[in-house]
Amino acid sequence: MNKKGFSLMEMLTVVIIVGLLASVALPQYRKIVEKGRFSKAQAMAKNLHDSCERLVAEFGVEEWADLRDDRKKMTALDIVGPDTMPAGFVVADDKVQGRGFSYSLTGNCGISITKYEGNYLAEFEFSGTEFTCTEIDEESCNVYGLD
Repeated sequence: MNKKGFSLMEMLTVVIIVGLLASVALPQYRKIVEKGRFSKAQAMAKNLHDSCERLVAEFGVEEWADLRDDRKKMTALDIVGPDTMPAGFVVADDKVQGRGFSYSLTGNCGISITKYEGNYLAEFEFSGTEFTCTEIDEESCNVYGLD
């Protein structure tokens, strides 16, 4: 008997197997992509922190909030100007925004990072030495490796 092609049962079996593999692999793939995005966000936060510390050292104040009106005000725009802004990032409302994250300055050159994605929200703080997670969603800290 010489038969060409596949039977309906063989095709259905292959489709079911591929569907099962995709249902297991897709969530893991999304976590890996999100960790990669957060690694870029960490690098941006470190750059903002270092830039803030350089400006504080230049003006001789201990906290960026101590800068007076008659001196240069330190905002996100001062730290990362439009000419030095990485591709995909913008300055809006004294915050640096890009690639799903929003960065703002806190006291002592700390950086607050906010992640918005639909209804999903995660917040992180960078003190200059470590990142901490403010849990909004139970899984957010685990996804980013900040238990």
